[in-house]
Amino acid sequence: MKKIILSTVFTLVNLYSFAQKTSDKIIILDSVTAKHGNIKICGTDHYHPVDIKAKLISDSLKAKGIDTLLIYRDWLGTNGFNGYGKVLWLDKGVLKQYRINFINEAPYYGIKSINFSIIKSDSIFSFYFRNNLQSVSTNPTKQDMWMSHDSDHFIYLEANGKIYCFNISGLLVEYNPENLRSKFVRKLMIDASKYIDEVYKK
Repeated sequence: MKKIILSTVFTLVNLYSFAQKTSDKIIILDSVTAKHGNIKICGTDHYHPVDIKAKLISDSLKAKGIDTLLIYRDWLGTNGFNGYGKVLWLDKGVLKQYRINFINEAPYYGIKSINFSIIKSDSIFSFYFRNNLQSVSTNPTKQDMWMSHDSDHFIYLEANGKIYCFNISGLLVEYNPENLRSKFVRKLMIDASKYIDEVYKK
């Protein structure tokens, strides 16, 4: 993986292009350098630009009447907090998604792009409802190795007036493939090497 270097230079070109093309009228062009401060998700303070952007988008969707949505964020490694986020929602039975790509390497530090897509079939919310995932209140514990800066997966799901949240580490997902939380995360996550190739080499 490329060496991670913090920088204070930001870019908004891709955000502007995205906003011009998407038909969903959601305000996403607030500067990523703006001082939103911490934002609370599930009672916990979140300060990272991806978390803040995802929450702002989800709040905009809820203001439009969307009541079934999910925030997913994957840090590929917590030493550099490099990774991406997703906001998914059901709109009249159609699964839609924003993917928030974050870059943590000179000369950039911030949100590189936000991509909108329509997903042909819903394997996300259907899995959640079919397996009654909200009833799973703890993470698995099996883990044969440890890592000082393991990856971190965060889930926020709101449906039927109820909220379901959890964090789970990458190694717990890897070592517990039959666990329902692990299966759910695997449906959302992107292969790390594929993400790096896609976002960093463009």
